[in-house]
Amino acid sequence: MSDLTIRFARDEELDTVASLIVDAYAEYAGAMSPDAWSMYAQDIANVYGRLTDGRLVVAEFAGRLVGSVTMFGHWRGAQPGTLGVRLLAVAPDARGSGVGRALMEWCVERAREEGNQRVVITSTPEMAALRELSESMGFTRAPELDHEPAPGVRLEGYALAL
Repeated sequence: MSDLTIRFARDEELDTVASLIVDAYAEYAGAMSPDAWSMYAQDIANVYGRLTDGRLVVAEFAGRLVGSVTMFGHWRGAQPGTLGVRLLAVAPDARGSGVGRALMEWCVERAREEGNQRVVITSTPEMAALRELSESMGFTRAPELDHEPAPGVRLEGYALAL
């Protein structure tokens, strides 16, 4: 996708981004109990709530939002000098086109520009594509970032030293 644009989300796009995130993560619903998925889906759709301490980034292609990610300066395990990246989401029909990598590379570049020493991200065991992408970019396992945001939902941490 050579005409892919990565930028911060605009206010009028927030509802679209919330839907994109839930659609992108829906494939994991079957690995959770219905109650856990319901809680998790509500959390990941809450883009408005994350704007108080996060920055929402989107990928746009041909006038359509095809991906998003949220960057945090003070997120779980993100000590000073660390940028936390959460909820990397790519529209199902845009997967495999480099959108996820472009979003992650953009975040890593912002982290460097802002003087951070590392970038952190979490993944469930089912998120093989995210783990493969992260590891291909040099992220390594960081167990101190592991946590459980909802009953039965286990997130594993990864970090990239800059």
